[in-house]
Amino acid sequence: ADRMKLFGITCYDENGSKIDDIINSATKIKFPHALHLNLDKCREIGLVLSRCKMLQELCLNGNRGSFREDMLVALFLEEGPYNFPLKSLDLGNNQFGTRELTTILPFLKSWEELDYLSLDGNCIDNEGAQLLAETLDTVRIRRL
Repeated sequence: ADRMKLFGITCYDENGSKIDDIINSATKIKFPHALHLNLDKCREIGLVLSRCKMLQELCLNGNRGSFREDMLVALFLEEGPYNFPLKSLDLGNNQFGTRELTTILPFLKSWEELDYLSLDGNCIDNEGAQLLAETLDTVRIRRL
């Protein structure tokens, strides 16, 4: 698969290297582990995600301590709803807590075909785990 940088994101595209091809046919987007996200970058990335049509895997693992509520809203909710068939979402090792988790629960609920969700390495308490379980009751995740 071809690799291309798009707004600091590594995109894996099966059909070519044009930006339009990436947006129209990329199936996997992986953020760099050392990406220092700020609100503006999250808005830019959220806009790119909103234009994707075939995205199945999204990896945001390892942005330790970077995510605040407003940044998660910018990534997942400002430009939504998204129209891609997301099957795998990796949000591990970001050190966000229950407060930030509740921000993205509506996003998670919208993906009935989500097969894999990683939240390891975060600071989610028992209340957050309960809210997550209630949200995922409608989603058929095979691996958590």
